[in-house]
Amino acid sequence: MTKPTILLVDDEERILRSLRMLFFSNYTVRMTTDPHEAVRILRDEKVHVIISDQRMPVMLGAELLRLAREASPATMRILLTGYSDMDASIASVNEGEVFRYLLKPWVGDEVKQVVADAVAIAEASFAVQSHAVKTPSAARQKPRVLIMDHEETTAKVVHEILGGRCEIVWAADAQHAMEELAKQDVSVVVSDLMLGDTNVGYILKTIKQLNPQTQCIVVTSFNDTSRLIELINQAQISRYLPKPLSRNMLARYLESMLERFHVLSDQPVLQNRQKVAEISDPQEKRQSGNFLGLLGRLRSRIAN
Repeated sequence: MTKPTILLVDDEERILRSLRMLFFSNYTVRMTTDPHEAVRILRDEKVHVIISDQRMPVMLGAELLRLAREASPATMRILLTGYSDMDASIASVNEGEVFRYLLKPWVGDEVKQVVADAVAIAEASFAVQSHAVKTPSAARQKPRVLIMDHEETTAKVVHEILGGRCEIVWAADAQHAMEELAKQDVSVVVSDLMLGDTNVGYILKTIKQLNPQTQCIVVTSFNDTSRLIELINQAQISRYLPKPLSRNMLARYLESMLERFHVLSDQPVLQNRQKVAEISDPQEKRQSGNFLGLLGRLRSRIAN
């Protein structure tokens, strides 16, 4: 049986050799210090997972992963870096659409598990890519967009962009947001990280656990790299946009995320590409559990 292929990219050869030791027994391991060579490999060969460093002299990792996404969409993308860099984190979301953002020094078992998950997802993605079976678009329902932001400005901008094409709901507090989520699943969430005094990270993480096809765009004035990395890994946020909002950029992101929602709804096997890591913070785990319980009660009340 042919082994799945992993592509390792780092400008330090000792890092490549160390990573190769983790994977060579179960995978075909390709290695390069040249990002341009990595893109060529992706175009010419079937690569299940690419793992790239961020800070490389020829090209930043997030840029390489953007090119990787274009060259081989089914390949799963992982950024493994020694720097928790805000710009790199944002680029890894908006451009590279990474599956996981991992920090050096790595934990061997953790990296191996992430790669095993990514390989399995890539195999399914390549199979779907080969058959390209889609549900007719006529079966699609009107998308539902939820804005979670205490500022009405965000809701107004989304209304201007989408008009009557979507059902748009604005929630200025966490309770209202949870009530809207109980009524019906949503296609896209546009959310700040705080609603008043409430950190809504646990809501975004729980939404993604329940509905992998739902796309999350974070719009915020907060500048917290560790929280962003958590949201990449545990909520698979789709886009990150700093405030004050760029209307043109938000419009582009909304169009892209609505299309991705439809693709994932039409081809459920691809929803695994949005698989999230387990919530790591104990308080957020409790909040998520309480949120799930509240959703169940609200949905039961609505049904009755």
